[in-house]
Amino acid sequence: MTVLLSSRSLVRGLFLITHHNDGQKNSYQPCIITHSESSLYPTEYEEASTVESSGDECYDSIEQQRANLDDGRLDDNTLPPLIDDCSELDHSRRIDIAKSHGFDYDEDKGVQSILDALTPHERKHMSDDSMPLRHYRADKGNLPDSIRKIKATIQWRQDFNVEDIKRCFCDRNNPNLPIAKQKELNHLAEVIAKENETGKIYVRGYDKQGRAVLYLTPGRENSRCEIDNMRHLVYHLERAIACTRRKSGRQKVCIVIGYQGFKIENAPPLSVVRHTLQILQGHYPERMFRAYICDPPLVFRMFWNLIKHFIDPATLDKIAFCTGKEGKALLERDFDTNTTEKQAGGKKPLRKFCSREFLFDTPHHCTFDE
Repeated sequence: MTVLLSSRSLVRGLFLITHHNDGQKNSYQPCIITHSESSLYPTEYEEASTVESSGDECYDSIEQQRANLDDGRLDDNTLPPLIDDCSELDHSRRIDIAKSHGFDYDEDKGVQSILDALTPHERKHMSDDSMPLRHYRADKGNLPDSIRKIKATIQWRQDFNVEDIKRCFCDRNNPNLPIAKQKELNHLAEVIAKENETGKIYVRGYDKQGRAVLYLTPGRENSRCEIDNMRHLVYHLERAIACTRRKSGRQKVCIVIGYQGFKIENAPPLSVVRHTLQILQGHYPERMFRAYICDPPLVFRMFWNLIKHFIDPATLDKIAFCTGKEGKALLERDFDTNTTEKQAGGKKPLRKFCSREFLFDTPHHCTFDE
């Protein structure tokens, strides 16, 4: 089901309930809603002047890049239908946990209660229309906690300028924006580009079910500025989510953490770890399908013993340590290892990551080398 509305404020709270005729439980699913994205993306593609091009062997033609950018605009003609990325087992576990805490777990009623608790301003600034459902699921039917946390996330997204972080590369020279806003976006783009110089985080490829893969390589850490690190992280989380949505209609992403070159001096301060977990667990609930920690060195065990106490048990269940034959089998089960990087069990050499190309020349809704 697709609903086309021109006003963003009108789309909030529209949901599709699927009624089954075979006796199964009615299922909740957000409907696909589109609205004008013209304020978020420039009408013309502008090639970054700082990138040297060597012709077709390095970059597509300008016309093709414009076409790729159009594909990245979330419009109803290009987006696949939304897919509920939670299994029946996940659903059963939530019901059991909710009952054990005295909560009546009903997703339809829960989502509506959350929407009723939000102000018009808050509903307008939701990240997307599935946001209430993700918070309700993450809190296992605890409605007061769900409402409190979604309100906090909506406020955080405004305070942290998440929408600006998302669009800073594609809109930094948008002539339809005020000069002051263009300067703000250019500054954010410069900050994120600086953080990304070593390729410590980027999005490349998909798992077998169409979830974008977010690669993190702590051994390439190049910054000690906590806020800039978090901006860099948020940019890539938003980008991985957008890539997944465009590719498969799913709502979760895969995270691959590789430890090539990692030394204990690369380990971030505990304040950065806690800030990272606060963002991932508090503001992006139900967004991670699984995190694969690949071939961690012995020195990482010391670091892990320090940070695992800050990780929510539900998140811990989604973290897989990939070592030896079992780790290789898991990676081969979830990924086409002909298309993944070596740290994720990749069997073939891939083109070297280029930060400038990824950030400045690749549409926001496409992964590197896509």
